[in-house]
Amino acid sequence: MSETPEQKLERSRLVDHFKRAYQIVVGLSITIACTKLFPDQFITFPLDASFWLFCTFFVTVVPIFHGGDRSLDIKYLHDRPAGFGGHAGYVWDVYMLLITAIFFVKIAQSVPGPQDTRSTILCSHRQTSPRNFYLWMGSMLIFDAIVLVIDGIRRLIVGGNENRFAAYIPWVLMNATLGAVCILAAHLPSTWSASTWPSATIAFLVFVVALLRTILDYVLGHEFLFP
Repeated sequence: MSETPEQKLERSRLVDHFKRAYQIVVGLSITIACTKLFPDQFITFPLDASFWLFCTFFVTVVPIFHGGDRSLDIKYLHDRPAGFGGHAGYVWDVYMLLITAIFFVKIAQSVPGPQDTRSTILCSHRQTSPRNFYLWMGSMLIFDAIVLVIDGIRRLIVGGNENRFAAYIPWVLMNATLGAVCILAAHLPSTWSASTWPSATIAFLVFVVALLRTILDYVLGHEFLFP
C-alpha cells in the first residue's frame, strides 16, 4: 500500500525532530570547546597542546556528525520502518546518535584551557588535562566503531542497498585506529600537562592522525555522505 503525501510529511517531521535534538547537542559541544580555547587572550605562540586538542576535536566532530545526520535520512526518510524490528531499529539509531553527541560534549569539556579553574555555565569547574581529552575521544571513537559494526550486521539481516553502506568497514577500522591512538596517548605521562612541549608534540601528532581520518572519511564515504 503506497503512502499518502501526508504520511510522508509526518515521517519527515519525525526524522527532523530527532535530527534537531542531535544537532543541538553537537552544537553545544562545539560552543563549549570554543569557550575552553584561549578564553581570555588571543592565540599565543608557541602553540600548546590545548590548541591541537581543539583542532583534533573540530576535524573529528564534523564528519561523524555528517554521517549520523545522513544515516537517518538514508534509512528512514524514504522507507517507513515496519513492524517491531523496524520501530526498535529507529529508536536504537536515535539513542546511539544522542549518546555520540553526549560524548562530544564530554570531549569538549575536557579540552584544557589556560584557566580551567574558572567558573562558567558551560565549562567544567575542575581542572582538565590532555589525558582526560584522549580518554573521552578514544572512548567515543571505539563506541562509534561498535555501533557501526552492529548497524552493519543489521543491514546484512534486513537487506537493501548495500552499496551506500560499503563505507562502514573503513569507518570501523579508521575509528578504531584513532581511538587506539588516543587511548595510548592518554597513558603517556608526557601528555598529562597541556603546557609542556612533549605534550604539544604528541597532541600535534594525534591531530595529524585525526585529520587523515577525516580526509579518508570523506574520500571513502562520499556515496553515503553526499546525496
